Amino acid sequence: MKFSMDTIGYGGYFTDGKCLPVEDAIRKAAEFGYDAACLYGHRPLAFPMDLDQDRRKRLKDLAAELDLELGAVVCCTNFMKGNHVLLYPQEKEILYVSEAIKLAADLDMEVVRVLAAFFGYFRNPHGPDGYGLTAFESRSGRVSQGKDYLEGWHQVREGLREVALIAQDHGVTLALQTHPEITDNNEDTLEMIEEVGVASLKVGLDLPLLESQDPDFIRTTVHRMKDLMVYSHSISIAPKFTVGGAPCGWYEVEPGADDDPCDWETFMAACQEIGYDGYLSAEQCSPIIVKGHKIGDLATVDERYVASLKYLKGLAIKLGCYTGHKELDAEA
Repeated sequence: MKFSMDTIGYGGYFTDGKCLPVEDAIRKAAEFGYDAACLYGHRPLAFPMDLDQDRRKRLKDLAAELDLELGAVVCCTNFMKGNHVLLYPQEKEILYVSEAIKLAADLDMEVVRVLAAFFGYFRNPHGPDGYGLTAFESRSGRVSQGKDYLEGWHQVREGLREVALIAQDHGVTLALQTHPEITDNNEDTLEMIEEVGVASLKVGLDLPLLESQDPDFIRTTVHRMKDLMVYSHSISIAPKFTVGGAPCGWYEVEPGADDDPCDWETFMAACQEIGYDGYLSAEQCSPIIVKGHKIGDLATVDERYVASLKYLKGLAIKLGCYTGHKELDAEA
């Protein structure tokens, strides 16, 4: 496997608005020693409509000059339909992903990452009062029977099928990342891919989003994704507990940090066993609270991307599964 850096960390979403143009984010990936940069397909970074043909060519030339590959176009998407007959969010999402697919094709990138349905946070799967399924309506018989959830599932399935066919026409693969609200776990993701039934829709499998960090569960899940896994994000999520040990939240940490609960060695070894030869892409995609209860800045993003690469690339070299050509900077 090789290592890529998702430019999302430099979009200003979690650094109080401070951001970099995508070209400078790409330069960061090269500076830190990554094999590739992944383009976050939203403003202010790499929204497809903002990148005309001249700028796309300049991005390709810049990557070549920096000895850097361009990995995946990373999109946050929600293929559910609107809550009003005259709202058309799914159609707009299909248009957006279509443009992201064209961007990937223009830049010789093979993968576009998509989500099934994402509201911007991890929703309680039992609420509001959904009897075990995420409820999208207020109290009703439909909620009690799960019909609103099933309606959402069918909407997402049709939207994903449409963009998967577009991707297929352009020689691009879609990586469906397991993520709430519709694909709440990896079983859901596999079922969605089977029901969509288009070969260009495959899996983006992220270790911290697995249902368990038990080594046997990790190995089993990865092996179930054989021939489907085309992308993976590397980030770690540590749980936060209140008095008495009740869970009250979570926060992102760098892989290999003292409070990192993720079993990266088992995950990477399992990926090696199934012959995964894609990217492990570092991302920073949630609020960064640093010492003194301040919002982290771009320097904090730098530090986390450097630490992630140092730890994970060291593991890959140890396991003999690193397929890039860049040396690990022990002083980074």
